[in-house]
This record gives sequence, C-alpha cells and structure tokens, in this order.
Amino acid sequence: MDRLAGLGKLSRKRLSDVLRNSKGCISVSLVAETLNVSREQARLYLSSWAKNGWLRRVRRGLYFPVDIAAETTDGGVLDPWVIASQIFSPCYIGGWSAAKHWDFTEQIFESTIVFTSRRLNQKEQSIAGLTFLIKKSASDKMFGLKSVWKDQIKVQVSDPHKTIIDMFDDLSIGGGIRSVVDFFQKYLSSSECDLNILIQYAEKMNNKAIFKRLGFVLSKIKPDEMHWIAQCLSHLSQGNSQLDPASKGKRLIKKWRLWVPEGLEEGFR
Repeated sequence: MDRLAGLGKLSRKRLSDVLRNSKGCISVSLVAETLNVSREQARLYLSSWAKNGWLRRVRRGLYFPVDIAAETTDGGVLDPWVIASQIFSPCYIGGWSAAKHWDFTEQIFESTIVFTSRRLNQKEQSIAGLTFLIKKSASDKMFGLKSVWKDQIKVQVSDPHKTIIDMFDDLSIGGGIRSVVDFFQKYLSSSECDLNILIQYAEKMNNKAIFKRLGFVLSKIKPDEMHWIAQCLSHLSQGNSQLDPASKGKRLIKKWRLWVPEGLEEGFR
C-alpha cells in the first residue's frame, strides 16, 4: 500500500482546522463552512486529502480521519459504532451488538444492529466494508440508553434491560428465539439483572406480545420468579401470538396465548 503523503504547510493548516471542528466524520458542508470556501472547493480538498491518505472515504461526501499513527492509506480499522453514530443519528446500538457489549454472549457478529428514528429505504447497508442492519424505531421507544465513548465519540447503546426487551419485541435482532433465550439467561445471572425495570420497559413498548414471550420464557427457565411471571400474565392481550415469527409454532400454549415450535422447550435450561 502507498505510504501517507506529506502535506504542505497551508494544506496542513486547513486540514487541522477541519479536524478541530469535526466530531468524528468530515463532510463537504463542514469543510466549506470551516474554511469559508465553496462546496466545489471543499470537495477538491477532501479528494486531495483522501488521495494522499489523510482521510478515508466511507461513502459519497463523507470521510473519517486516518489514525495519526497509521503508515498506510488503509488507516486502520474503523469502529462500526462510530460510523453508525455519525451516519444514522439519531440512533443507538442494540440487539446482538449491545448483548455482546454487556457480556451476554461471547459470539462474534459480522453485522452491527442499529436502531434509528430516521426513515431509511435500505434495511441492510454496507459502509467501508462494514455491515449494518437497520431497524426503524419510533422516537418514544428510544429510551433506556447508555452513553459510551468510542474514539472520543459519544455513542448511544441500549442498556442491559432495553437490550433484552428489544429482542423480545423483535427476535430477529437477537438471531432468533434460541439465541435470545441464551442472552436472557446471561442477563438473569448478571449483576445488571433487574426484573422490575425489565417489566417497566416492556410496558413502555406498547407491544403485548413482549409479555407473552417474556413471561413464557421466564416461566421455563426461572419458575421461582412467580411475582414477575404473574406480572407478565396480567399484561396479556387477547388473541394469539407467535413466540418467534421466523419459526412458526404449531402448538398453542393457551396460558400464554402463544404459538410455540415443537421441541423448543427441551432446549431451555
């Protein structure tokens, strides 16, 4: 790979001014505003800096600075959480990505789950070699978040309780019911576990199927938690729901008004 090219004094000052004003990502608008130049001139500066290896283009009109210690133009590995926070904001990291962060799994995932209140046509996006799975979230469901710092950028991630509730709301972001049960078991045995908060979060989601799934699974893996199981039962809606819509159940558990796949319960520990 090509080594990073040197910058002239004036070009270095321009880039330094832009980096000082940036919050992770660098856009045409930021360069134009910082340097008081036209958008066309800003594009030329960005193109030159990227060509010489000082910036890395992640998509049209959007760049990230290369690690100052990098010796080649690939600039090292970009953090997908930082990319997501800059491109999909307002957003937060959730699903299996958050579960990994909270040590509910040791599994490595190739894609990053991002919840955003923005309306995006593509639910799966590849940016700078990174894969993002996008889930639309109503603004009133973007609660239960924690701030973490990545490369000096503040990123929002669902807290341990919201991570679990989001997955019982949409099991696909946890990889299906079996994976979600595994994450839930890790949550229950962790210092983060608080079933009172979990129920409060479920109430705010306005999806009664969460209580059916949560209560059913809790009754199988923690049957002694009778108070919280009763809380779930008290929130059931009329009608029957699928435990996992991606794996249609043929056996109806009338108590929970839930269709459950055959043989699934034998896998609960």
